[in-house]
Amino acid sequence: MKMWIVVACMITLGVAQNMLQNPGFESWSGGMPDYWFKDDSIAIFQEDVIIHGGNFSAKDSLFTQTQEEADFWQGTYGIQPSTYYTCSFWILDNDPAGRVRAGFWWFPSGSSWPNQYSVDSASWQEWYVDTLLSPANSESVTVFLRAYDVSANWDGDAIFYIDDVFFGPTTTPQPPVINRVWHKPINPAAGVSENIYAKATDSDGTIDADTLYYGVNNLATPIKLSHTSVSNDTFSYQIPGQADGDTVFYFLQFVDNDALETFSDTHAYYVGELDIYINEILYDTDGSDAGCFIELYGLGDMSLSGFLLIGVNGYNGQEYQPIDLSGYTIPADGFLVIAQDATVPNYDLISDSADYQNGGSPGSPSGDNVELRFNNIVIDALGYGDLGSFVFAGEWIPAPDVGPDTSLGRYPDGNDTDNNYSDFLLYAAPTPGLPNPDIGISETNSIVTTVPMIINPVVSGVQFTSIIEGTVFYPITVYNVLGRVVVTITKPTTTLDIPTGIYFLRLNSIEKGSAKLIVVR
Repeated sequence: MKMWIVVACMITLGVAQNMLQNPGFESWSGGMPDYWFKDDSIAIFQEDVIIHGGNFSAKDSLFTQTQEEADFWQGTYGIQPSTYYTCSFWILDNDPAGRVRAGFWWFPSGSSWPNQYSVDSASWQEWYVDTLLSPANSESVTVFLRAYDVSANWDGDAIFYIDDVFFGPTTTPQPPVINRVWHKPINPAAGVSENIYAKATDSDGTIDADTLYYGVNNLATPIKLSHTSVSNDTFSYQIPGQADGDTVFYFLQFVDNDALETFSDTHAYYVGELDIYINEILYDTDGSDAGCFIELYGLGDMSLSGFLLIGVNGYNGQEYQPIDLSGYTIPADGFLVIAQDATVPNYDLISDSADYQNGGSPGSPSGDNVELRFNNIVIDALGYGDLGSFVFAGEWIPAPDVGPDTSLGRYPDGNDTDNNYSDFLLYAAPTPGLPNPDIGISETNSIVTTVPMIINPVVSGVQFTSIIEGTVFYPITVYNVLGRVVVTITKPTTTLDIPTGIYFLRLNSIEKGSAKLIVVR
């Protein structure tokens, strides 16, 4: 005789569609519920006595403490970026030796694991989260139910019963999502207006109001500004020029049609050009990294008191490997080289932290960042990777991610347009402590870049073969001036069909470089 142990659901999922297949474990074949998979540290059994709904549940038996191999999962499913999702499952967990929670692999961003676990109970309980925000670059998701041991109570195994799993878009009203905020120039001169940009969306409606708040040297009495323009999901603002030495703080507020509001983090910029830049970086060498470096360029004999280099992880935005430059000065020749080890030529100081992270690998966020700060305010920043595939903390559009033994460097030295993509060239022969050469003319042992000549302006409607000949340059990624990918062109016969404006083309492979395109109707 079946024993029915049921607790009524206290939270209604509304009419949201469950994206999971066989969520109640009613269909089985080969000893597993259809559409579900498991790791080696658990065993899954069909259960027909202890159930929450329907005829069956899944009995999850954890028999080792290797919880990284204790997943029970389903997917992958296509999803919308910057959208709230709900996940729930019913669990009977009356075993003090273990517990269960859900996790999510958002491709290509990586995983997220809400800090919420099942608790010991003789009754069914619902694990429920309705605030899962898909990353701005996410394309798909895999849903995991992971079993964990409780080491203090571990007795060799833990038993759980799982039923009625749900994953789908959240139906309750959700606030706006702020995907990115940045400003240009990153370090303005005195009296120069500052342009602020924010990408914001609302997954279940529209953004009906927005405000920028700023203050000079503090936010005690912030000044309100309205946007100057809106282009798709990008809002633009302009803060008036301020005095040399000021620090401007600002944050943004967005309100949607449900009267729900979202505030950004507080951002800041320093007024007064300090004329010091991240000039060249080598972050990846063949094999185990050795001989990496980061080079600064500035005025000779300039004190670096208050200056700091720090990495910003492209996976989660966390800071790592700070290098305090206080007590050092820029050498007379303008180049300061911070080396990972003594194998770097012309080094001025050695720090293990000078080996910053590589841009990424397949299946993981493909990008990373390094910031230069003065009194903890960012005055220069470099991000490298594919825009939209990582947490970008650089300027405007990322520089390309480079392979082993290839550096990114400015040409001419110290040239800064606040756009990493156009400011940094790729050097197959890095030049720590020396001027960076014109890569297309005089770099020793380098790959010579041959960028095709484009005669601007170009009329929309023509085939790309009339703009750039030869398949070697394809695929071509087209960016607008706000750094958004407009289209990717895979073959020369594709018709140019984009609005009037200025665009930047990233040509196939890092050796082929980039080009500017002006489109007219």
